[in-house]
Amino acid sequence: MENGKIMFQAERQERILEYINTNKKVRTKELSRIFNTSMVTIRADLNDLDEKGMIIKAHGGAMAISDRLNLEIPSQSKSRHNIDAKRAIARQAADLVKENDVVILDAGSTTLEIAKLIKNKAITVITNDLKIGVTLAPSGSVTLIMTGGTVEPMVYTLCGMETVEFLRGIKANKMFLGCDAVDPRKGVSNRTLLEVGVKKAMIQASEQVIAVADGSKHGKQVFAHVCDASDLDVLVTDRIPRKEKEALEKLGVEVVVNESMVY
Repeated sequence: MENGKIMFQAERQERILEYINTNKKVRTKELSRIFNTSMVTIRADLNDLDEKGMIIKAHGGAMAISDRLNLEIPSQSKSRHNIDAKRAIARQAADLVKENDVVILDAGSTTLEIAKLIKNKAITVITNDLKIGVTLAPSGSVTLIMTGGTVEPMVYTLCGMETVEFLRGIKANKMFLGCDAVDPRKGVSNRTLLEVGVKKAMIQASEQVIAVADGSKHGKQVFAHVCDASDLDVLVTDRIPRKEKEALEKLGVEVVVNESMVY
């Protein structure tokens, strides 16, 4: 009986997720009516899906991760979404970091995974991500530099003119750029305008720009343009359509991906 209950719950949650992704934003009452299920059960389902990073809970309902072009996803939800893919990307990206490098780590959940893997290397890391700072601060090997700036609520990111001005005064070997969307024709884009100035300053400060983006972000465009795809030197990803890979390579971008994950 218990197994049957679990299967029913899993099937219901799968259908709820499909409905949310199709309709982008839904109310709890609406889901209760459509699935003929109590509000209490629906709230439990939404809590479960939110904890897995598959949706974003909102007041009185939920929204799809990709609902709004200019919605900044809270750090807690972002860190849970596609976590296995982000860790796979981080392993490949960390191999690009060499001893004595000066590295800029952009704020983000994928760059946080990179930080966890390079904390024992003798390098200098510059970041505007408080979570990355906390991860690297105890390291006896990494020289950690925080950019300064104003904390962006819910995402633990330092932004503002202070951040940009600091970055204009430094130079790094490599920069790992977090992406909300990347497309060969439309370039790299971000959900919020607030972070764009910081990302552009990081790009200008770096000799090599390495974008890190999981497969859910390819061939898409969100609110604010960050840079052209041709401004990237490397893209590290877990999977990518072959046509996207070939288009990026024609622009001079090295695409680091397991060949079995090109489709």
